[in-house]
Amino acid sequence: MSGPKSTIAQHEVSNFETSASSWIAATRVLVGLLLLYELAFGGWWKLNSDWIGFSAGGPLADRAARAVSDGTYVWYAAVLEAVVIPHAWFWSNLALLLQLSFGVALLVGFWTRPAAIVGLLYFLPVFNMGTIRTSPTFGVAIAFLLVANAGYHYGLDGWISRQSGAWARRSDRIASVGSIPRSWYPPIAAIASLVGLYYLLTIPERGYTFADGLALVGVELALLSAIVAGGFVLAYRGGDPTAIAADGLRVFIGYRLLHEVFVRVEPGVNTLPGWAPLELQEAVFTDIAAAHVTPVAAVIETVVLPALPVWVGVFAAVQTAAGIALFVGYRTRLFGSVAVGYLTVLIALGLVRLAPLLLMSAVAAAALGGRHASLDAVSGRSQAPASVTLSQQMAGSVPTWHALGLVAVVLVASGLVLGVEPSGYGATTGPISLVMVGFAVITLAVGLRELEDSGPASSLDD
Repeated sequence: MSGPKSTIAQHEVSNFETSASSWIAATRVLVGLLLLYELAFGGWWKLNSDWIGFSAGGPLADRAARAVSDGTYVWYAAVLEAVVIPHAWFWSNLALLLQLSFGVALLVGFWTRPAAIVGLLYFLPVFNMGTIRTSPTFGVAIAFLLVANAGYHYGLDGWISRQSGAWARRSDRIASVGSIPRSWYPPIAAIASLVGLYYLLTIPERGYTFADGLALVGVELALLSAIVAGGFVLAYRGGDPTAIAADGLRVFIGYRLLHEVFVRVEPGVNTLPGWAPLELQEAVFTDIAAAHVTPVAAVIETVVLPALPVWVGVFAAVQTAAGIALFVGYRTRLFGSVAVGYLTVLIALGLVRLAPLLLMSAVAAAALGGRHASLDAVSGRSQAPASVTLSQQMAGSVPTWHALGLVAVVLVASGLVLGVEPSGYGATTGPISLVMVGFAVITLAVGLRELEDSGPASSLDD
């Protein structure tokens, strides 16, 4: 697979998008890996009789019924009761097929834009059920891949576009679907603003409590609608769409880091540490140590638990600083890198549910964000793509992506051999952690791939 260098003339890839190629590909690969992992092992794992076959649909029907009883939006409750619940077996099988299809498509970069559109249509309706962990985190990352033409960056779409023959032209036309005329940007921004206003106005009536995920749907959809509206306005005013989309990820990651610090009060392997009570944090890390692989368990027992008050303070301080800096766009490269490193450390320690999902967007935000709607942009601080910065810093050095790829394979294989149970975020925390760290290393390896092709590069600022 190859980068977009020979497709620039055909698809008018911007200079920024070209220089960001490897990090766009890295995000695409990570999203694809996590989609397939979620399908096979994750919290909503679907490779079982509850999701496949004519007798399937029980978990989906139960979740839809719960959303109705919890008081989801009236119009959405009507859809669930009239369309989804009576035909849950059909929607269950379709959900499995769709997730498998667009997961593979994103992983290999084949027809990525159509796959991203299907992915968004898949996750946005589910969001209204109250699935605030998977739906928004996958949704925003997939939206970025759609905007960034991710299949043309070290993906099959880019390779096919350079082939001759009618089949290649037809495939290229399919891979390029989803382009929006510039004249449509203002009305789309207006519609997104109205959608955000609708969800914002529903919050007081619903009450801002955290008994279930539905209470947060209005907040997050209002924020995401505002990001979409602002993105289309900036693009209409001449901003680079890929850079704008990366800054959308930056704002979202900043918000979620702060949310997990100040709002979540019950820690677990499916959250981030935050400011939860110390005794609850101790129980979580004790359970993680009991289920982790021996070397990490020893670190938790001898380093983390004896000084847990200090570590909790460090975690919260780092998370707060990175969240604020990313939300406002202050020194995005620095604090984005801090966020990526922090999330990776949490994954290694065994917090293996939300941290990997946030990492999907944090990678692109750290590597490419900070050029729009940020303090960095206002101050004129240069925010070259990370591939450019790394090329300058590593000029003359031997590329490390080969070694990283080998390490990633060993980590993922080790985790799978040790045994990963579906939804096993307690009993098999250790193997899951190995797999997720392996995914993170694969992402870094793909991001550094550009260094071998381009060598030292200069800052591109179009």
